[in-house]
Amino acid sequence: MLLAKILRALRIASCTLLTIAAMGSIGRSDIVGFEDNTRYSQGSNGQFYNGDLGNNTTNTQGWSSNGVHFSNSYTFDTQLNYGYWTGSSYSRVNAGNLAGFENQYAAKPGIGSDGSAHYAVVYNSFSGDAVVTFGAQVQLSSIDVSNTAYTYFSMRDGDPFAKKFGGDSGNEKDFYKLEIQGFRGTAATGSVDFFLADYRFDNNSQDYLVDQWTRVNLSSLGPVDSLQFALSSSDVGQFGMNTPAYFAMDRIEFSAVPEPSSIALLGSAGAAAWLRRRWKRRSAR
Repeated sequence: MLLAKILRALRIASCTLLTIAAMGSIGRSDIVGFEDNTRYSQGSNGQFYNGDLGNNTTNTQGWSSNGVHFSNSYTFDTQLNYGYWTGSSYSRVNAGNLAGFENQYAAKPGIGSDGSAHYAVVYNSFSGDAVVTFGAQVQLSSIDVSNTAYTYFSMRDGDPFAKKFGGDSGNEKDFYKLEIQGFRGTAATGSVDFFLADYRFDNNSQDYLVDQWTRVNLSSLGPVDSLQFALSSSDVGQFGMNTPAYFAMDRIEFSAVPEPSSIALLGSAGAAAWLRRRWKRRSAR
């Protein structure tokens, strides 16, 4: 009888310790801030990585930060002797006040979110060009986003390919929208819209261009294992969107979603705790 009680107590203690470990894992938040990325592309002067390995070849492997994978496709055209990229790059360029395509790797704030050095720049001409893959189901909390300097000044002043937002009168109803899409496997879980520029107000004084980091709540997406993005603009021409299809992102915050086995473990631990209380009551009698 005594041996059975000892064994039961050991089982209860074991379940309790496992439960504490599982709850610690479930409740822990992770943040991708890109500060662990230190590889830079040739010709970048140690300022950004866009997938260029420096050997005049195509590279579609992407890259990772804090265990999260970011898609990137760098293509080198041997006939034109020219390379171009899509997806995500990381950067520490701090030239937020320079306009033009040559400054495509700069976030408009000039630094990362919360004053950090690194951030990511996304070039997303078509939905799905940039994919963020977590490797397991996670619950997203938020992401910080902003315009790039290239896109910001293109919208503010216009350029040879894109219009000045609001037009010369300031009354034209322009917008530039980021759609953040959550996926679990191939199934969409939802989306969150954020306007990087909005000139649709009747009162022109309310029109705005985002020039600072803004935290966007993503909790409504539910458990996801990947993110994709879509960009849309009021400035559309014969070949699609004229507004440069870029945005900057930083500080992706998320927490792990417990596996079914972890949930079962919590239930087992609860049952064990109930049995322990019952045992104590009976012993007291």
